[in-house]
Amino acid sequence: MPSFLERIGIDSLTAYVDKESGWLDKMVDQSLRLYPIQAEERCRNPVCHRITFLYGQLYEHDQLNQLTHESMHEMFGISNISCFQHLGMICRKGHVVDFHGNETYLPYPERMAIPITFISGAENETFLPESTELTYNFLRERNGKALYQRHVIPNYGHIDCIFGKNAAENVFPLIVDQLDRT
Repeated sequence: MPSFLERIGIDSLTAYVDKESGWLDKMVDQSLRLYPIQAEERCRNPVCHRITFLYGQLYEHDQLNQLTHESMHEMFGISNISCFQHLGMICRKGHVVDFHGNETYLPYPERMAIPITFISGAENETFLPESTELTYNFLRERNGKALYQRHVIPNYGHIDCIFGKNAAENVFPLIVDQLDRT
């Protein structure tokens, strides 16, 4: 899809919805209302539908307070097509690679011999919790177990681990603990 969009002259996409938008944006928003958001995630916010279309299911709606939900347009800016091309390459390869598909990162796990705490929401559909487990185990095998920790947070998705209404109580202490140890 990103390469197709680039070929037809689209160089960026945005989740922002302008109330004064033209007919094309309105048509896109009406079409995206049909785009599947999780069954329990009934939402009429066109910004949420655009975010899900662009990035996948990034958050659990029940983890957001109303003000955060209404402010989502301020948190997701314009993304250039190159970003989506790179993400597409990573998805096709099944692991992190550079923009051109080169094995730039995995052959050098010693470069990641630094303290890292992996935090993932159990409901994360953007980066599956299993992927952080694979990375966690890979780095521990290569660089030793002492450097790495991993936490899976129940009932959270991806980015709601940062701006969820209860993230300060459920997630931030894990981040602070990591910062205190390093």
